[in-house]
Amino acid sequence: MSPKPKAAPAAKPGSTSDILAAIRAQGAKGGASGAPPETATAKPAATPKAAPAAKPGSTSDILAAIRAGKGGAAAPTASAESPAVKSDVGPAAAKASGGVKPSVEEMLKAVRGDTASAAVAIAAPVVPVKPTLPPIPVKPVAAKDKKSAGTDRRSFVAACLSPMAIGFGSMAATSLIWLLDLARFMFPNVLVEPPTKFKIGPPSDYPLGGVSTKWLAARGVWIVHTDQYKGRNLIYALASVCTHLGCTPNWLEGEQKYKCPCHGSGFYINGVNFEGPAPRPLERVGIKLASDGQLEVDKSVKFQEEMGQWEDSNSFVEGTLA
Repeated sequence: MSPKPKAAPAAKPGSTSDILAAIRAQGAKGGASGAPPETATAKPAATPKAAPAAKPGSTSDILAAIRAGKGGAAAPTASAESPAVKSDVGPAAAKASGGVKPSVEEMLKAVRGDTASAAVAIAAPVVPVKPTLPPIPVKPVAAKDKKSAGTDRRSFVAACLSPMAIGFGSMAATSLIWLLDLARFMFPNVLVEPPTKFKIGPPSDYPLGGVSTKWLAARGVWIVHTDQYKGRNLIYALASVCTHLGCTPNWLEGEQKYKCPCHGSGFYINGVNFEGPAPRPLERVGIKLASDGQLEVDKSVKFQEEMGQWEDSNSFVEGTLA
């Protein structure tokens, strides 16, 4: 009688998934045959040696092996698949989970059998919840008291009265004055003078032996009606300018003379000098009888006695016409 062949030693499992797959396979076989585990596991010696199970490459492979073990006798086949099958399961599970690696709790749930909730947890992407921050309180604006307001005013006044501010202010004022002077320089000087010719009324307004100062302030002339120059009755106009240094003499009615207040020069009623430093008589201006019967004075024309110009008819009007 030939000796019985020795049973081949069982292959040692390589990982946790192999151990779980072997346990589930033994439970399935025992339930189908109704024999105890010891009897069910006994095999003839001719049973070929089982190939060692391939080690799973990642957590997705472990979960895929566990899910396959739940289905029954297909667990050993699923766990003993070739590396090509393993590579197909791994990316699919990773794709279903959205590329998110499961946590330790999810792996424990998968081992305990809660595969459905683990698959949902893996498939659902983790959305970080932003914490809600409380609103930033608005700092109340405190009203300035009277003391701070007074301090601000004093600071402003002190800044305005500082040496630098005074210096810049003076420089700005000087520049403005120069600018105004330049603008004034661009415009010509216009001297507004009264016309040299003007009418003074009819000869009857000037009685014989009198000197009229009516036109002294406005026109600078005296209107004289006298017969003391060579015994002739004449009406003429004397310029109120002293022949010494150009001062304005005064007519003294009580003394019947013109008196210069500057250096004391004196002139008779007819304009001839008789005292003081004046070197010559007063000057006459042009006068004539206009066509309307009024006397017309022309200050643009002057006549000097020392040059014999008083004999010119344009320097007087006959008093008999008065």
